[in-house]
This record gives sequence, structure tokens and C-alpha cells, in this order.
Amino acid sequence: MFFAMVLMFAMEIFGSSGTGPPNVAGFTPVLSKELEFQIDDYKTAFVGRMVVYQSPDDPNEFIEVYYRQVALISQRAKQKSSSETGSRDSSLTNLNYLRKQEAEAISRVQQRTESFAYVQWQIVHDLRTGQDIGTGSFKSWLLDQNGNWTFSSDYNILITPFSEQSKTDLKKRIIVGIKFDLVGRVHIVRIDQDDIIFLTKEVVDDKK
Repeated sequence: MFFAMVLMFAMEIFGSSGTGPPNVAGFTPVLSKELEFQIDDYKTAFVGRMVVYQSPDDPNEFIEVYYRQVALISQRAKQKSSSETGSRDSSLTNLNYLRKQEAEAISRVQQRTESFAYVQWQIVHDLRTGQDIGTGSFKSWLLDQNGNWTFSSDYNILITPFSEQSKTDLKKRIIVGIKFDLVGRVHIVRIDQDDIIFLTKEVVDDKK
């Protein structure tokens, strides 16, 4: 059993100009999830967090905020059969311990985050279906790589995986981040391939 993590201090502090995003101070968080992606079957990258806030003045108004953080790579050990590990209970205990370490590391890095994207929308109650649905009207803000806020009331933010050529296998492309695009303006939260290589080397050394 082993557990390895690497923190990449790659955050940049940006200034802002133009129309800034809304202030969510006093809003109530109603949903939160990690910005994460799989590097391979055993490595997961955590690059930020998404939080949905509800307005205290209008319960039908919501703002989705994306935060970037110090990037973190978590690597879990390859699963072994019960005959190799001794028992299934032992494997489960190890997995729970790794998850606890992972959660603690994420909690530490998320003490210092920076917002870079906002989406604001409202819902209405559909009397026919009895469900809450979006009104179809939304506003979006994105902090581009130059530190300027881009605003749109017509287009939503497009979120896609960001890949680049592998440094260890030039014939392959690997996912190294998440790309946010608003009317051609881009913000990327990512990891560095050198940190993946370093983590892999640590794992090999740990097995010797």
C-alpha cells in the first residue's frame, strides 16, 4: 500500500478590468464539487472547485462559481487480489485511509482559492410538471489568461478537457487540464507534466 501526492504551486494572481462578476457574499452554498480529471487509471488531478450559491433575497436566483487552487495529483495503488493482500478487509481499510489522506490534502489547498468563472441564472416553478426549471436566461463571466473579465448574456461557458503532447511518448496526447471558453476568451486550470513524471518516479523508488 502506498499513497503519493504532489502539490504544484502554479497559481497566478490576476488583476481584473471591465465588468466584474457578481458578489456572492451572504449567498448560501447549495452544491459543491471538485474540479478533477483522470490522468490515467490510477492518477487523479484536482485543480479547483465548483460551488453553486443561492441568493438570500431571491430563492429562485443562483450563481455558479468556479475556483482554481494549487493543483494536486493523487495516485492510488493498483488493486491487488485478496490472495496477494491477505484479505478483502485489509484492502478496504487501505482504500479508506487513502481517501482520508486525499480529502485532508484537498481541504488544505482549498484554504486558498481564486474565483475565475461565474454563471448566474434563475428558475421558475412549472405548474404543469411541478418541477423547477431554468428560465433560459443566464449571465456568464470568465477571467481570461490576461486578467480581464469577459461578460456575456447570450453565451454560456464551454468547458472541455485540455490536452497536450506527452513528454514521455511523443505519439500520445494526454489530458493535463480543463479549458473554460467564453466567446473566444479562455481560462485553463491545469497540472504540469513534469509533476506527473516526478510522481511516477517517486512511486517506482518507493517500491524498491
